[in-house]
Amino acid sequence: MQKLKKKSKYKPSVPAIVMGNVRFLANKMDELGVLTNTQWEYRESSLMCFTETWLHSHVLDNSTALPGFTSVRADRDATLSGKKKGGGIALYVNERWCNPGHVTVKERFCSPDIELLAVVLRPFYLPREFHYAIVVVVVVNIPPSADAEVAGDIIHSTVAKLQTIHPNAFITIPGDFNHAKLDKTLPTFTQYVKCPTRDNNTLDLLYANTKNAYCATALPPGQIRPQPCPEAGTV
Repeated sequence: MQKLKKKSKYKPSVPAIVMGNVRFLANKMDELGVLTNTQWEYRESSLMCFTETWLHSHVLDNSTALPGFTSVRADRDATLSGKKKGGGIALYVNERWCNPGHVTVKERFCSPDIELLAVVLRPFYLPREFHYAIVVVVVVNIPPSADAEVAGDIIHSTVAKLQTIHPNAFITIPGDFNHAKLDKTLPTFTQYVKCPTRDNNTLDLLYANTKNAYCATALPPGQIRPQPCPEAGTV
C-alpha cells in the first residue's frame, strides 16, 4: 500500500487571496476544480472570494463544494435587494490555512445598495510581528445602481462593530465595488488593487488595515490575486 504524505499546514504571512466576479459560479466549478489542482495561485490561496455567484436556494451546497476548502455562501435575497436575479457572494477558505471549525460567519447583509458577508477566521499561523491571531474578512458586492455613500456607511458600521469585538484583528475587505470607494469612510485602510479587473476598469478592490501587506496581480479571465508582499512580515 502506498503511504500518503500528510498535507502540511499553509503559512503565508497574511492571507493570500484570489478574488473575482464570476457571473454564475455553479457552471464554473469544474474549471475551478482544475485550476485548484493544477495552478499554485489557486491551490496555495488562503481565501477565494467570488461575487456575482448567481446562486439561490435551489442550488445545493454540494454542487459548489471544492475539495480542500470550506465554503460559505451569501446568496442574494430578492425581497431585500429588490432584484430577482444576479448577485451573491461565496467565500472559500483553504483548510490547510484554517481549520473548518474556526470559520465563523458574523454577518450576512443584503439591500439594494450592497451585499455583504463578514466572516471571522482563526488560522493555524500568523506571524508574531502582527500581534493578532484573528482574521476578519468582509466580502462585499456593490451593484452599479447602488448609492455609494450608503454602501460605504454599511461597510464602516460592520467593520467598526467587528473591530470592537476583535480590536487586534487583521481585517481585509475584498469585493466588487463598482463606483464606490472607502478612502474617506475608512481612511486608515489601504487599497491594494491597482491593475484593471474588467476591461480597462478597476472595479474589484481589496482593502486591509495593514500597510505594505499585498501585491495584486491579474489572473485571466477577470480575476485577480492579491498576494502577500515580501515586506508584509515586517509591518
